[in-house]
Amino acid sequence: MDYGSRSLDQFLDDIASTAVTPAGGTAAAVVGATGAALCEMVCLHTLERGECRADAAAELRDARADLQELRTRLMTLGESDASAVDDLLATLPADDATAELKRATGVPLTIAEACLAVVEIGTVVTTHGNENARPDAVTGRLLAHAAMRATAFTARENLTRIDDQSFVADVTARLDEIERAAADQSWPEGATGEW
Repeated sequence: MDYGSRSLDQFLDDIASTAVTPAGGTAAAVVGATGAALCEMVCLHTLERGECRADAAAELRDARADLQELRTRLMTLGESDASAVDDLLATLPADDATAELKRATGVPLTIAEACLAVVEIGTVVTTHGNENARPDAVTGRLLAHAAMRATAFTARENLTRIDDQSFVADVTARLDEIERAAADQSWPEGATGEW
């Protein structure tokens, strides 16, 4: 299903239905894409107003292109997640659904990686973007960060059902690296922590 072509109300109705999909992975991908879009918006506003140095403008142009690509990718991954879950459910309670379980783990892992990229690229936007729009860029990064954490959690949960230890070790290492990179991110004062 092309979730990108549905209205927001339709999409939320789909989630809040008796159907299993779309569920957490798809929702997180859309949230990550929303975060990318917010950061894109700040790039555009800043560049259109010529409010930064030439070198910063070049960084913002590159960031905008990367964010646009990530937004599109995350929407596609949201559909892939729903498909992976549907395929997994269609095989259960089979004795061996390893291939489907691996896919239902790999897609959220890939969503988490894409969301991390939004968080990282968004640093350029919060650094060089229009000061008045800075809260929008920080919001975008926070949304992508939350989506990253959610899909990393989903991938880890799915790993507990997979017996292929080589696959488990590889995915665990990738998840550990995502979480380390996320922990290394800098945030404006007040953007994270306890409230």
